[in-house]
Amino acid sequence: MATLHFIVLFVAAFVAIEAQRPFYAGSRPIGYPEVEGNALGNRFGEDADAPIEARGDGNLINRFNSMPLDNRPFWYINWRAYDNLRRNQQTWPISQNGFIHRI
Repeated sequence: MATLHFIVLFVAAFVAIEAQRPFYAGSRPIGYPEVEGNALGNRFGEDADAPIEARGDGNLINRFNSMPLDNRPFWYINWRAYDNLRRNQQTWPISQNGFIHRI
């Protein structure tokens, strides 16, 4: 009888512990996912660092770079900003949970 109580208690504790985080969520901490550096880099067969709107025209990109910033097309300025965000991703360190780790 004592063995049955121990087994029931063990199974109940195991179920309660496993219910805290589902198995499909993985064992890594929740945060920014690990991805490859540039997954869409060579999507259209071009190796040049240029937006899709330029269609591989290096002279067009050189002309835009020689223009003052306020005369450049908005799509080009946006592409530069988004490309900078993709290359320098902002991540946050995982902090300790105050509800679990009491001081």
